[in-house]
Amino acid sequence: MSELADDREGLVHSFLSPEAVRLDLSISGPVPRMLAYGIDLLCMGIVLLLLIAFLMSSSSIGAAIHHFLNGVVRGAVQQSRDAAAQHHQPANPFGGLVIALLVLVEFVVSTCYFIFWEMVTGGRSPGKLIVGLRVVRQTGLPIDLRSSVIRNLMRAVDILPAEYLVGLIAILLSPSGERLGDHVAGTVVIRLDRPETAGEIPLSAGMQKLVLTRAQLAKIGPRELQLIRGVLRRLPQVDDLRRAELVAQAAETMRVRLDLPDLPNSDGVAFLKDLLSAAERSISVR
Repeated sequence: MSELADDREGLVHSFLSPEAVRLDLSISGPVPRMLAYGIDLLCMGIVLLLLIAFLMSSSSIGAAIHHFLNGVVRGAVQQSRDAAAQHHQPANPFGGLVIALLVLVEFVVSTCYFIFWEMVTGGRSPGKLIVGLRVVRQTGLPIDLRSSVIRNLMRAVDILPAEYLVGLIAILLSPSGERLGDHVAGTVVIRLDRPETAGEIPLSAGMQKLVLTRAQLAKIGPRELQLIRGVLRRLPQVDDLRRAELVAQAAETMRVRLDLPDLPNSDGVAFLKDLLSAAERSISVR
């Protein structure tokens, strides 16, 4: 089940995880996606130039390409002369063939380009990496090969009639910012906003020093410090009932971890702050 809601940062794709936890994903708007595509377009142009240079460096392939291009140029020049002599412009089959070939090459390269990067990086092409976007499935899981192939093959429709007009209209009309390829593949493009820097944990002015042995201090590792800091930073964001539960669980976990017979302080928050202060003093001395 999924729903969309507006917040201050824009659209949010909300869904329930298998554990029945509500998760929110920030949806990208059309402007960041267009910017990312522009960067990818530049990267694809470089890839095409390198590919052409490689093919031209091969004697047999280069000679064939050179012969083909010369034939196209000679045919176009001859038809121009004939048109000038007859005062009308006949159809140029060579020009249509070249345009069709270029469109086909561009579609194949772009499709393979996006599928490759989405599989290697988990949904991030170089353009999306720079802008800060990622393609994921609507369930929040990383994009898989099937979804990537479908959404990128659908570019043949989204790009119509020119300059991704169909895709842009679909993004603007969709509440989840999906182009047609995303609708069919079941994917969304999300923003990877940088989280705010965690604030300092305020310590009590009259805090008591907690006396611990070296063996007990050694048991307070990175995971224990992460637990204590996480609980203390989250307390201002939860209600009183949830606050008491979090403190009680964290304090009991640390009591068992340190083999303490009981809590030296009836105030669980003070106990956690004492533990954090003692662990940080111990680390600074090492």
